[in-house]
Amino acid sequence: AAVRQRLGLAKETLLVLFAGKFIEEKQPAALLAAFLALERRDGAVVFVGDGAERKALESMAAAVAPGLVHFLPFANQSEMPSRYLAADLLALPSRGLYETWGLSVNEAMHMGVPALVSDRVGCQRDLVTDGETGWVFPADDSGALRARLGAALDALAAPGGRERMRAAVLRRISGY
Repeated sequence: AAVRQRLGLAKETLLVLFAGKFIEEKQPAALLAAFLALERRDGAVVFVGDGAERKALESMAAAVAPGLVHFLPFANQSEMPSRYLAADLLALPSRGLYETWGLSVNEAMHMGVPALVSDRVGCQRDLVTDGETGWVFPADDSGALRARLGAALDALAAPGGRERMRAAVLRRISGY
């Protein structure tokens, strides 16, 4: 609640969280472009971290209505739980071939947060069941990213959607 309050986000706002290095291989700009293309005003994207893509992300964010895109600095492991708990959806749209597991997905799911991941994120095979504990899209398909993000936000916005997803995520992650 404190993270949302600091960002000026209401409890009802659908918060999409990207936590990681702002590098091309992790596709933070593709995530932001997909979110902006949906033209939803019931959500916001929060980027936690830093990296080479930061200036490009800030430029994209400057062109949209205030309150839709937020940036928080890198946070150590003891600070990340509050960021995960503030989120309704974690996004890890990596297209690099090095994302062998995706620790942030594991961490977020332990807080009951579903994940939107590319098919190159290793843990998706074990943790993410499309529409149940999260959503998966092909890493090199920006249209699919946008569509799956829209589906995720629709599912979370539905009556009882957040609660259903949270329960399913916590059941799945209990063995990890």
